[in-house]
Amino acid sequence: MSATRIYYTFSALIGMGLGATVTVYVPFLLSIGLTLGQVALVNALFWAVIIVSELPTGMLADGRSRAYSLKAGAVFHAIGGLSYLLASGIWGALFSEGLIAIGMAFLSGAQQAWIADALEREGRAGQLRHVFATETIIKAALFIIGGLGGSLLALISYRLIWVPVIVTSLAAVVFGAIKMDGQGEPLERIGEWEAFAKSWQHLRGSRALKWVVGALILFGAVVSFNHFWTPYFQLKVGTLGLSWVWAIIYLTCLPAGLLVRRLPVKTSHEAHHIVLALLLTGLGLLLIPLTGGLLLSIGAVMIHEFGRGLFQPLTDAFVHHRVSSSYRATFGSLQSLFGRVGFAVVPLVVWITIRDAPNTPGTIGTVWIVCGSFLLVGSVFFFLWRIRETPPSLDEAPKDD
Repeated sequence: MSATRIYYTFSALIGMGLGATVTVYVPFLLSIGLTLGQVALVNALFWAVIIVSELPTGMLADGRSRAYSLKAGAVFHAIGGLSYLLASGIWGALFSEGLIAIGMAFLSGAQQAWIADALEREGRAGQLRHVFATETIIKAALFIIGGLGGSLLALISYRLIWVPVIVTSLAAVVFGAIKMDGQGEPLERIGEWEAFAKSWQHLRGSRALKWVVGALILFGAVVSFNHFWTPYFQLKVGTLGLSWVWAIIYLTCLPAGLLVRRLPVKTSHEAHHIVLALLLTGLGLLLIPLTGGLLLSIGAVMIHEFGRGLFQPLTDAFVHHRVSSSYRATFGSLQSLFGRVGFAVVPLVVWITIRDAPNTPGTIGTVWIVCGSFLLVGSVFFFLWRIRETPPSLDEAPKDD
């Protein structure tokens, strides 16, 4: 089994379960007693736990085993899903969210590092952006299917959306144990602290990597859409209707992934495309509450999601085109540690500002207007500060797997 197929399968198993939760995640939290402000607080904790856990899990992946880190991440996902299945109230949600966040931290950095080094072993390092874009397409398709399944399960009970998370995460553990051997491990093994020291030194000395970390912090403003799109549209289309809204939203990620796969984006031009992704993401978010009627709002959401579909594979490739094998996972975690600050700060600020506001679409719309404007202004800044350098030669034309 090729490294790319192993990577896609593992990613699909993780994404398949989480996809079942996305359409009714916030309605589930509201059903167990949370307010919109507390939803933001729970997600602020989620990102805070990831930030704290990022570096030690990345160092463990480089120093011990990336396959071990990936399996550990899947285990924590399964335990977190089980905890959510039984959760009640704010404390149950905080505990469950923390478990899933630890699982996400184990996966972050290690997963991308695994495939980056596996491709390098096979002499296909130039196909990295192509692989990340293909992963985006696969996840989009699975999230559409999972979102529909989650909406149907929610008609029986909101709690049932966590059953697929448990099942597919455990399947990922078994698959990882069988298939993920040493092909995605560092080409040169170094200790955890040496990996940290080299990662920190590289980040401090590279303007390009500082630039992309800044872009990731700015991108954290999209988390406001993640939290509130379901209650915003649920009043317009109903619980089951969220499934087709979700399908339209995620179908937009498919052409974004295909575009990244097919366009011969030179590594020296990656920054321009990342700025474009930020611009589209902010524009779409700003327009959702400003447009009149359901169809125009959905159109604005599609612009937002198209930008997001471009952003993830482009930034992943940008980083791994500029980082050495021996500390890829550690650097990926260090980059996420700083880059995900926005994902923790934004919901915390939202909680502080709307904790006494009513649970209405008007409250959500105000949050989106502010966050969308922030993304638009930030994208202009990052365009002016963009990187024009070319990293070591990886400008290989994409090829089909």
